[in-house]
Amino acid sequence: MKRYFGLIATIAIVLAVLIGLNAAGTITLDRPPESESLPIRSTYNVGPTGTRAFYQLLEESGYEVGRWRESYQDLNLAGSEAKGAALVVVGPFMWDIPIEKEEGQELQKWVAKGGKLLIVSRNPRAQFIDNYLHSESPPPPPVAKQGEGKANENSSETPVEEKSDLLISQPTELTRDIRGLVISKYASRLSFHPPVKNTEKNKADEILDEEEDESQPPPPPKPTPSPANQSGEKQATVPGDVPGTVALTQKLSAAVVHLGDSKGAVLADVEYGEGRVIFLSDPFVIANNGIAKGANLNLALNLVNALGGEGKKIFFDEYHHGYKSQGNALMNYFRGTPVPWVFAQLLFVAVVIAYSYGKRFARPLPMPAPDRHSPLEFVGSMASLQQAAQARDLALENIYPRFRNRLCRTLGLPTSATAQTIITRLKRRVQLKESEVELLRVFRESERALQGSKLDDQRLIELVAAMRRIAAQLKLS
Repeated sequence: MKRYFGLIATIAIVLAVLIGLNAAGTITLDRPPESESLPIRSTYNVGPTGTRAFYQLLEESGYEVGRWRESYQDLNLAGSEAKGAALVVVGPFMWDIPIEKEEGQELQKWVAKGGKLLIVSRNPRAQFIDNYLHSESPPPPPVAKQGEGKANENSSETPVEEKSDLLISQPTELTRDIRGLVISKYASRLSFHPPVKNTEKNKADEILDEEEDESQPPPPPKPTPSPANQSGEKQATVPGDVPGTVALTQKLSAAVVHLGDSKGAVLADVEYGEGRVIFLSDPFVIANNGIAKGANLNLALNLVNALGGEGKKIFFDEYHHGYKSQGNALMNYFRGTPVPWVFAQLLFVAVVIAYSYGKRFARPLPMPAPDRHSPLEFVGSMASLQQAAQARDLALENIYPRFRNRLCRTLGLPTSATAQTIITRLKRRVQLKESEVELLRVFRESERALQGSKLDDQRLIELVAAMRRIAAQLKLS
């Protein structure tokens, strides 16, 4: 017991530490509390602000959906899966970080080439950088205090507009069968117009617009109007690009408002080059805690059908929610769950056990030294000693008693049986080449030699040879 006391104590300490870690930490260490002020809009999220229900509904309804886990710069690569597909971008992104300007330009370029884009965000300018896009948000929801995350997470009482149907501006493909719509009070209002400069109110917008204009390439020479460009938007060939592509001079204008009021649009779509952009300023419509309310599901399906429906691949942007393809897919799947902690604890226990078994609990023992002597050396030495001492009776004493005992056991006789009894039973058992007289002589001469009778070397060899022949015929081991 004392020998294994250290191992038992180590295991007890490890178990106590693991129990303490599990008691001190909960799932909120990996998954922050969710609310409308701190939403997690990923399709992997099953919480109230996630979009897992919407994604899974489309998947089980036969829509060809997928998760886009690459940068927007991969949208325009040759052979990209995004060619001829639609993209759904739900904001805000992780840590509310807007996309980089280079990515924004690649996204606009992809839409201008014919892509269809759905942006669901209360601040869509963080996902689609354009000077003509403006949003006015209501007061933000209160931030969950420490200890209130669980209550907010379980609460389904998100403030909603009581008369959301009044937002329906006109009957269109996007407003079909949406009577009973439920829009949250946090929905922003969108407007599409050139930036207003030289005013104190829009000074911040002016600075942002100037920075964005600097990131735009210089406008190319005025092109010849194309018959396909019916909206009057500027279309030109980008220097160094493939002929026929649309330059990054498109602007969001002539928007069609489907839902809105005097403050601005809640749902609008814009023809952008050869593509189309749809803006929805309230993610509550497709979130897990809002898609089942009223006619929100009908509106969500109308948006998907406007992107191409079941005949087109529909990607949900997960790259900017932290699920990048460069990362470990298994760890990304289990992120926000206690599974990584479980693996870490099991690894820690395995290391402790390996260390405990590898550690010695006694003094070091010398390595066993192999015996370099052959058994034949001993036999040869004993034979030489017996030959030099002429101890033929001793040599016969090492052979005859063993032979006689094995022979009695094989024949089923006691070891005290006489030589005549052994020979009689032996002749019945097996057909021997030696006669009964010769066998009797072997037994009697061996016994006399053991009693002190003299024996020469030649006769000793003959007696031993006769014993070997009998043993071979009986197949004695």
